[in-house]
Amino acid sequence: MRLLLIDKILEYEKGESVTGVKEVALSEDYFTDHFPRFPVMPGALQLEAIVQLVSWLVFVTKDFSVKTRVKEVSGVKFSGFVRPGDKMVIKVNISSIDENGAEFSAKVLVDDKTRTSVKAGSLSFVDIAELEDPEEAKTFFNMLTERTE
Repeated sequence: MRLLLIDKILEYEKGESVTGVKEVALSEDYFTDHFPRFPVMPGALQLEAIVQLVSWLVFVTKDFSVKTRVKEVSGVKFSGFVRPGDKMVIKVNISSIDENGAEFSAKVLVDDKTRTSVKAGSLSFVDIAELEDPEEAKTFFNMLTERTE
């Protein structure tokens, strides 16, 4: 099973930044256990959404040839709950990128209030063909960004 946590990429600048959206719905499986009477999106899944978004940015920046694996995240701060019905706006900035990997920072906003932030993260690259069909990944990226090419 694949857990997709980005609904749409609003804007991006290759090698620099990306903004994406996740509409949090009560029907998502993890709310069954986290927590039935007070459902909140787990912090680990918020971090996964950030990593998925930065991986899409790296994918387009590196000409659709690589995705990423997390090496490290630090300075993670949770400042409030993300609940069903919330619209997560995720903003990621790449501070450096080279042939070996990338460094980034990120934040998750709900109603313009920061709920989660990552001060620093580092990623390594993985050939896209090791993870998924490159053409299918490119098609999905185009769908997320509403690109027509």
